[in-house]
Amino acid sequence: MSNLGESMFCMPLEGELLESFAAELGNLLAGNIATSLAGGDAINDITPPTVFVGNTKMYGFHEAIHLPMSSKGVGTLHIILMIEM
Repeated sequence: MSNLGESMFCMPLEGELLESFAAELGNLLAGNIATSLAGGDAINDITPPTVFVGNTKMYGFHEAIHLPMSSKGVGTLHIILMIEM
């Protein structure tokens, strides 16, 4: 994630700034996905993103979808969509 932020802003992102960047990127992706789904019959609602730091376990959701995205020079970004029914 820090490589992506550095490539976008031409400066290293660390600590709270990196966590804030990750959350904002989550907002952008979730908003785009919700907008794309809005034209169909599905009812969807997004929540503010959760940024995981370190080892974390999550419970209480129906299903999760792991979307790894790789970019040359940036590395792999792991996006996890948690679905509630």
